[in-house]
Amino acid sequence: MCINPRFRMHLTNQRGVTYLFMMIFVVVMSISLLGVTQQWSVIMKRDREAELIFRGTRIKDAIERYVADYEVQKATRPNRWPLSLKQLTQKTPKRYLQAVYPDPITGKDFDVIKVGQEVHGVRSTSTDEPYDQVHFKNAKTYKAIRFESTGAGSNCQPNAINPLVQQNCPPPGTTESTPAASPTEDSGKSAENVPSDGPL
Repeated sequence: MCINPRFRMHLTNQRGVTYLFMMIFVVVMSISLLGVTQQWSVIMKRDREAELIFRGTRIKDAIERYVADYEVQKATRPNRWPLSLKQLTQKTPKRYLQAVYPDPITGKDFDVIKVGQEVHGVRSTSTDEPYDQVHFKNAKTYKAIRFESTGAGSNCQPNAINPLVQQNCPPPGTTESTPAASPTEDSGKSAENVPSDGPL
């Protein structure tokens, strides 16, 4: 069967146009999917960071309540500070924390901040950079964000730069210099030592 050369050229041109449109469609869809994926990734990261603030603050507050109750319970409780996070969840003599929360950033256990054997707070083990630079201002990594109790009865002052940070807070019940609460501590640097006022 003989096909008119003009008709054959017309079919070829149509196929070429169709192929071109298909390629454009694939590229546009790929770009759209990439944008949706990136947006979803940001949403998930924001959710994890909000959960980090919630869990870290709950643990810090639980430690502070534990320390505040020492004067009432010292007859039956030898230590002013908890020696583990699990100790805060025990019903006897009082439960201060509902559960030992994992780090929402890594899904693993928090890194426990200790002074000697005493638990003073927690922080993430992630070295990724936080997305939220409002709550985590100047924090280069999640690990630099410390949820650290200052103890009861101290003259803490809010940090004007970062509301999560308190300054001039010597932890009670210690006689040596201990790390101050420093959620914006740079990665790889130790926290600044603040002199303690001694046991209450």
